[in-house]
Amino acid sequence: MNSNKKILVVLVSAVLTALLIFCSLRVVSLSQRLEVLENIIKAEQVSSLSETPILHEEKTAPPDDSKHEVLSVIDGDTITIGTTAGSLKVRVIGIDTPETVHPFKPVEVGGQAASDKARELLEGQTVVIHYDPDPEHGKWGKYKRLLAYIDLPDGRDFGLVMIQEGFARAYPKYPFSRQESYLKAEEIAKHNKTNIWAEHPE
Repeated sequence: MNSNKKILVVLVSAVLTALLIFCSLRVVSLSQRLEVLENIIKAEQVSSLSETPILHEEKTAPPDDSKHEVLSVIDGDTITIGTTAGSLKVRVIGIDTPETVHPFKPVEVGGQAASDKARELLEGQTVVIHYDPDPEHGKWGKYKRLLAYIDLPDGRDFGLVMIQEGFARAYPKYPFSRQESYLKAEEIAKHNKTNIWAEHPE
């Protein structure tokens, strides 16, 4: 009986010792994991803070009807203007020209002519920008470009001129307030087979 009790005590003691060792190891392991996790979180926070000015830089839209120098013409429907906050890319509302600088598309027929015409009309000029009056029409496109109409120095609507002279198509994919007049101008340019419509009547 005594020997059985001794064996039982030894077994219980061994089990308890094993449990204590196991628990202590788990505590060490968990604490180590928590420490590593905390270090990762701190590193990410520091990284996020250091990158915030670049990743979350807020762009400021210039006032409506304001005048700006055209710094460069990227293609027939996109330009860069100077503002008090620096240069800003502008995507002209309501028109679409054949591609010349798209990273995944080849230069399209008529694209170079459209870019050349835009440079002829805009390069080095001071233009006036207008936002679409529809409150649901945003000021920024999906590529973070300013969306605006552009008035030439002589007061003409640049987008309308590009359509009338057959260098651009109307772009009704995203509704805009001047859509009706742009589509009418496009129909006339198509009928007269002007520039891009001479090669691509549809």
